[in-house]
This record gives sequence, C-alpha cells and structure tokens, in this order.
Amino acid sequence: MAFQLRKYHAPDFTEAKFQTAPDAVLVPAPQDKTAPDHFHALSIFPEYFKIHGTWLLAEDSRMDCVPVYQDGRVLVVEPRNLKKGDLVVTGRTENCEDGIYVHPDGFGSINQEKDVFAFRQNRSRETSFSRDYDELYDLLRYEKAHGGYVVWVMGPAFSFDSDARNAFSRLVENGYVNALLAGNALATHDLEGAYLAQLLGRTFTPRKA
Repeated sequence: MAFQLRKYHAPDFTEAKFQTAPDAVLVPAPQDKTAPDHFHALSIFPEYFKIHGTWLLAEDSRMDCVPVYQDGRVLVVEPRNLKKGDLVVTGRTENCEDGIYVHPDGFGSINQEKDVFAFRQNRSRETSFSRDYDELYDLLRYEKAHGGYVVWVMGPAFSFDSDARNAFSRLVENGYVNALLAGNALATHDLEGAYLAQLLGRTFTPRKA
C-alpha cells in the first residue's frame, strides 16, 4: 500500500471537560527574555488553550517554548525571544484543568489517560518506539520517490557511535539527505572522528562499514 501521511483528528470540544474548563491564565512577561512564574512549557504535540471562551490551537509544535497570546492567536515563542509584557500562558496541567489541553493522540498514535509527560509510562514526549522508525523509513522512501526535500536537524550524539555514523553516511549516499542543519559541535566531533579516530580526545576503533 502506498505511503500516506496520517490524518489529524482535532479534539471533540463538545465534551464536558472542554466546556467546563476555565480560561487559561495569561501573565505578562516581567522583562525581556524572561517567562513569568508557572509558565507553560510546550511539547511536541498539538496544544490548545482556552482564551476568552474559545479553544485556540498553538500555531506550531515546538518543545520547551512558551505559548504567547497575541491578537487572537497563540504564538510559539522561544524564551530568549520574549518581550516584556508578552501575555504568556501559565499552568502546569495538560488536560483542561488550567484551560490547557495537550492533544497526544491527534494522529492516532497514543491512547492513554495518564499525563503524557510521565516518563517511561507507555509513551512520553521523550520516547520513541520501533514503529516510529518504521514509519520514518516509509516517509523517507515516499519523499524521495515524490521529489520531496529531506532536511535533517542533527545533534552531535550520533557522531560518537560508529554504527550511527555509517548509517547516516549511507543515507547521504542513497539520496535521503538533501540538507543538514547542525551546530559546530557536530562538525567538530565528525571531523575529529573521521580524521583522528578520536572522540572527545579518546581513541576509538571505527567499525567497518
């Protein structure tokens, strides 16, 4: 069967928990680059905020940023980009209690009632499963076959493992990498490993590809 992106299913806002939920509490940022106490930290999932009686979807999903209400929209802002007076959503619950709803199963991937940030309980923001990789493989094949442009955003961790380095090299060689975004740490460790067979100054024996 041909690969298809999962369809998104929004929450049913007619449910009682949405209807009876209070409005989210908005608190002005006390100064530039500073979030107020008890600010809400965003996750990788779609998130909704009840403001003036209406549930609004944050415009992006980006972990560890903060939701800012502005002109009828919920913007996703890095703490370093906050401006004094920005209206930041506060609250630490995620199931409507504070007018905040994290929607973990919008793509049919999660079905649990526990807090989705609970570590090592089924799935959390920090975990992945084999099926996630299976879907990633299918997506990569689909993008390559349909003229997609695959951009990887990489950290330095995989450069410490020779198997991971070899695997990514093969992805490049086989046309699954159109662009790579990374900081200087990845470049430094990659060059160190490739030229000196060292990582963080310690010698290792690279495995053959």
